[in-house]
Amino acid sequence: MDKKSAFNFRIFIGVIIIGATVFLSFRYLLKGPPFIKVMAIGLVAGVSYLVIDHLIKKSKENKNE
Repeated sequence: MDKKSAFNFRIFIGVIIIGATVFLSFRYLLKGPPFIKVMAIGLVAGVSYLVIDHLIKKSKENKNE
């Protein structure tokens, strides 16, 4: 697989991971008490940050090669 296809695949998987996290947190976690709601929003923010950070690191590694 060439670099562009691999990067597009990583973006696609990242979008699925972020979308699943948003879906599950809004579907199940936001029905609880306020503390759980804050944790659900933090979960979405944390997962989004980690996925985007991973994609940026892989993009920089591919440019250096």
